[in-house]
Amino acid sequence: MDLRLARPDQARLDFVEGLKVFVASDVAPALRVEYDDWVSTTKPDEAKLRDRNFMSERFEHDPLYQTSRGLQRLSQEAMWRETISGLAARRGEIEAELDAPSDAPGSLTLDPSLEMPRYYDANEFHLQPGNYHRDTLSGPVYEVGVATYTMHRYGKAGDEMGRALVGALPKRDYKRILYMGCGPAYKCYPLVDAFPDAEFHACDLSAPMLKFARNRAAEHGKAIHFSQQNAEDMSYPEGHFDLVFCKLLFHEMPTKAVINAVNSAARVLAPGGILANLELPSYESLDPFSAYLMDWDTLNNGEPFWRAYHEMDLEGAYRDAGLEAKTIEAYSEWGGAKGNYMGKFSYHVTMGEKTEA
Repeated sequence: MDLRLARPDQARLDFVEGLKVFVASDVAPALRVEYDDWVSTTKPDEAKLRDRNFMSERFEHDPLYQTSRGLQRLSQEAMWRETISGLAARRGEIEAELDAPSDAPGSLTLDPSLEMPRYYDANEFHLQPGNYHRDTLSGPVYEVGVATYTMHRYGKAGDEMGRALVGALPKRDYKRILYMGCGPAYKCYPLVDAFPDAEFHACDLSAPMLKFARNRAAEHGKAIHFSQQNAEDMSYPEGHFDLVFCKLLFHEMPTKAVINAVNSAARVLAPGGILANLELPSYESLDPFSAYLMDWDTLNNGEPFWRAYHEMDLEGAYRDAGLEAKTIEAYSEWGGAKGNYMGKFSYHVTMGEKTEA
């Protein structure tokens, strides 16, 4: 599917990306210098620096902080606006392509009766208008928009997280693999390539995302079986998969839903199977200022469960589901690059192995 925008539309989106790069590469580092100077002068202890109220009293009315966060919000809204506007002229053409049947390897199974969870239906994650499921072009909009959102730092194919996860997984002969909350699914292509003999499945709540994922996978020769399901209560047979994984899914779910999804994944895992969740670092693993800046997304970027996830005991949820849990680091190829305001970091992969029955 050709998602290239007309040149005037792409020019506007490029401007938005330039604004995001400016915030990340110039404004945020200047804010870091201000923070470091303040800490060296006032010497607050670690507990205070990790107190959001204390930090807000210092920075909420700070002109540089307000500029940084204001431009971040402005650029996010402009990114979606220009992406949707750029694709709108081709809506009919794209919809027809998404609805066209495919005889490529893999499959697509939709469930029109599937009820959307309230937390999902009521939100617009990352401020994407219509969320992931209320616009027929949610998938194309997401792909074009997120490339701008991440300033093209996840590689040309946008699959850098998949490569990081491949490097972290135990090297085994996986027969069946499931990707929970797959969205457009291109982040899993490195796993499809790394385990070519495995039967590959993927599920998501959003029918528009799954239609796009199926179209994209067929174009790229990836044999993936897509199914519209709720990760909290999947219908796959018990003990069916050797590997279940997700990426950046749990921070978009309330804690109870995360626990339900972990239990659901544990049920469909075979004895000895692996559940792997790739996410950004927890707050406690970051320095206090990075954690404070990350937390801004909770109230300002369509991420209402962001804080709760980054502070939850995910390993405990794994253990409660019968999984032996540990969290490891997975190398981030762009961590520490110019403009990454948190500095160098690795993804965190929480891995759980199902104990033998």
